[in-house]
Amino acid sequence: MNLHPQSVSGIYLTSAICLAFVMTGCARSPDSPEVMLERARILMAQDQTANAIPLLDRVIEATPQNSEAFFQRGVAYENLELPEKALADYDACLKLDEFRTDALNNKAVQLAKLKRIDEAVAAFTELVDLDREDFLGYRNRGLCRFDQQDYPGALDDYNKAIRLYPDDASSWFQRGNVHLAMNSLTEAESDYSKAIELDPDFAKAWMNRGVVNYRNGKKTLAAEDLSKAQELDSNIVIPAIDVFSDLVKSAAATEVLPHDDWKSCCSLVEKELSERGFTELVFVREFPDLRCAELTGEIDGQPRTILVTYQHIDQSTITLPCVDTQSTNGETPSYALLVLQMPEGSRTTSKVLRFDVNWSPKPETGEPVIMNYTL
Repeated sequence: MNLHPQSVSGIYLTSAICLAFVMTGCARSPDSPEVMLERARILMAQDQTANAIPLLDRVIEATPQNSEAFFQRGVAYENLELPEKALADYDACLKLDEFRTDALNNKAVQLAKLKRIDEAVAAFTELVDLDREDFLGYRNRGLCRFDQQDYPGALDDYNKAIRLYPDDASSWFQRGNVHLAMNSLTEAESDYSKAIELDPDFAKAWMNRGVVNYRNGKKTLAAEDLSKAQELDSNIVIPAIDVFSDLVKSAAATEVLPHDDWKSCCSLVEKELSERGFTELVFVREFPDLRCAELTGEIDGQPRTILVTYQHIDQSTITLPCVDTQSTNGETPSYALLVLQMPEGSRTTSKVLRFDVNWSPKPETGEPVIMNYTL
């Protein structure tokens, strides 16, 4: 969730003026709260946040009604990835000045980071009620509502954000994610295209448009978009990029693997799972081109979700149907996992690379259809 905090603008200008006062012998003592606050700002601007906190502590001790000092220390704690402490300081700032929208925005961001989504939505609502022109507030609330699966609410927020600031690529991208989750593929493709138009280097927009094109059956366009995404950001793990790449190669069909027929693959899957004690097997979701599937079945009389994939030779990752990585009680759910290897050369049978009856997925990256995992 890429929520955006706000920092104080004009830091460098303020710091320069403050330094001028000190250098010209201004009557303010070097240890006055005003000067210490400016010194803390300078240290934070120089990425010396840890050194700024003791100064801010002294400012707050000397001037406990100083809302700006609490705000700056909240920013410092946020930069150090201490959201609980940052939240406490933003709350303290707001108690002194309830109309500080920057502190209210940052408070909501910390609540979201702490997975207190309902409270984050309430804080963002308070923010946009104070400032109806705050497009970032609407966009951030849209992210939280998306996390709540409140898709109509998220769409409403992104519509308002885009109306207020139509040149923000992230708002178009995030609205596209809502459309994709709702399976409104035409609208999703349009929003991702607009995000790319505004920011041609937006790797995730290229990736998600590739997903939409794939789901629409436009496999060549999907391959182009996904390849572009990986070109822009090598950290993005593209689902089955080798499979997509083959679609645009003229020689892709010259060699057909013995088990290229998905039905044959499914038969082997059923055979392997039956031998391991599974019964009542049902294919719930199938992705033939990616050679992966989700099944349900029973083992020892207990229902179980089973994820199956064929791993291509020389690939370090596997492609699986996207699954929930966190249950409602906060624990990681477990699945049965079966990984088979595609036949090689004259070998006509698949090789079982891995079988786990209790497997908890730890995804590197994902999207609503498929997800890559490192074994």
